[in-house]
Amino acid sequence: MTHPIERDWMIVAPWWRWTDPATVPAGTPVTPDPAKGRLSTPIFQKYDSASLVTDFMKDPQRCLTFVDDDLVHAVRARSGASTSKAGKLFRITASTQSGAVVDQEYVPDGTDTRKIFLNTHKRFYLAVCDVRCDGPGFPKVARNKICQAGFVVRRRTLTAPGNALDEVKPIVKRLTTSRSKLARVNELSEIEQLALSEATGGKTTTSAKLESLLKTRASLQDLLATERDRFDAWVKRFNVVPQLQGWFPSPKGFANVGYWGTVSESPDALGTESSFPLYPLIPDQNDPDHDGQFGTIYFGLLPVSSHDCDETGRARFDDQEYYEVRCWVTRHLVPHDPDQPCPCPDGIFWSRPTRPYKLAPHFDLAGTSNQPITIQLPDLNALAAQAKPTLGVGFAKPPGSLMLQTSTDGTPKKKDSGRSASFEICFFPIPLITIVATFVFQLFLPVVMFVFQLWWMLALKFCIPPEIEVGAAISAEIGLGGQIGIKADVDLDAEIEARIDGAVQLSVNKAFDPATAASLLATYSPIALANLEVGASSAAAATDTDPDTTAPAGADVPSAVANLDYEPEVTHA
Repeated sequence: MTHPIERDWMIVAPWWRWTDPATVPAGTPVTPDPAKGRLSTPIFQKYDSASLVTDFMKDPQRCLTFVDDDLVHAVRARSGASTSKAGKLFRITASTQSGAVVDQEYVPDGTDTRKIFLNTHKRFYLAVCDVRCDGPGFPKVARNKICQAGFVVRRRTLTAPGNALDEVKPIVKRLTTSRSKLARVNELSEIEQLALSEATGGKTTTSAKLESLLKTRASLQDLLATERDRFDAWVKRFNVVPQLQGWFPSPKGFANVGYWGTVSESPDALGTESSFPLYPLIPDQNDPDHDGQFGTIYFGLLPVSSHDCDETGRARFDDQEYYEVRCWVTRHLVPHDPDQPCPCPDGIFWSRPTRPYKLAPHFDLAGTSNQPITIQLPDLNALAAQAKPTLGVGFAKPPGSLMLQTSTDGTPKKKDSGRSASFEICFFPIPLITIVATFVFQLFLPVVMFVFQLWWMLALKFCIPPEIEVGAAISAEIGLGGQIGIKADVDLDAEIEARIDGAVQLSVNKAFDPATAASLLATYSPIALANLEVGASSAAAATDTDPDTTAPAGADVPSAVANLDYEPEVTHA
């Protein structure tokens, strides 16, 4: 028995991504362009709910749009003076080079690389694709001909000779810096062009500022091209070839242990490479307008973490590597029960790789702010009124455990009371543990800022109503001597005091005239002056309020629903 020859399949983006919604009048049905579909790759769709599969099956196109926060960011030197509260606080912290304060900002790195947030950031992703026949009209594939479907997560990495790294590091640094500057100049150019267009009623015009920006852009483009040529020459000279790697389970059979191994772009068989399942989108047959009716759509949950690691303990996924996804399907010519092996396999088909991406760090500020957590502190008066021995968190202490017994005046008892003599379980109510933990945090937060000069941490605090300041009772009076129980030596005290004084003096001298600055420095402590500057910044922002809100106009007020805009949808003709 012979089977008829069938055309190859292609795995591409779902049909609704073949058309740019901005080019279609609202409510107008579209006929997807097969030429664009052939050039597309599987996509990622973003959601803010763990019920994303249910949401996708109900309305496949409805998903969150990707914004600037979804791009890989980098730290770069800030251009121009900073007017933000965080900038003011950073200037107190910042080191100086040649007498100038080095201010920094966190911006997209210019590579347009996708950043994928973690599940703990309340962001979830689907890999979505459409299986098509590579024939006239680019028709969808019959689902009953697909035997298996899945996707692999791969990474591209390289290993360079040790003596070559010192040469390439400055080149890579200049490439990164140039891309960041070019992205900023492009943004400023667009803003200036828009402002000119509005000012002249849409007429084509230019200005000295725009011409300067365009010249700067051309210069940065030339610099970027030069550094790229240097990088390419370095790659050629040391024969550095990026490797495409896939994840394989341990050949020794260890659970959750594997390794990254070299793979080909589109192997003839999946082999032992680790794969994740793709599931078919089966539309309701009674809904002829369901998006799943117009394509053979498959989807799968994009993994952002794993219990797997290699033999050295390095996690399978981290925030350092660049990853990509390739979808695959196998075809059979004879339909069979899904639980039975295919009696007539007909090869495997691979998609092109998706857009590269990196995982967001666990402590990414944009990610952690997506899911705020409120811890209710106990009401001390209510707690005192109902105080009595109660169950809570039990600490089982074997004989010889550390313990501290004090007299009624608070002084420790005899020296041999530092260890327990027998086994016991002591219960402490959760409110008591919460009170102590909160006290320790508030006590040591100013100390950490003092010792390490991390003034910018003040900008991370957000209260309702808004405030960005350290409590006066702590910040103005706290000392690094016996008052807080830290016994620092004289040299350390002197060093810390000098660092605080120097940073604050620099800030005050820049903000006020010489006479006023001298008077302030003579009257107030460095910490009081630091709080004065923060308070002044808050007051200045509060003078310009938005009539529709209680927050200052333009204030960077955090929101749990920020960036929850949805992708525009299209209707199939």
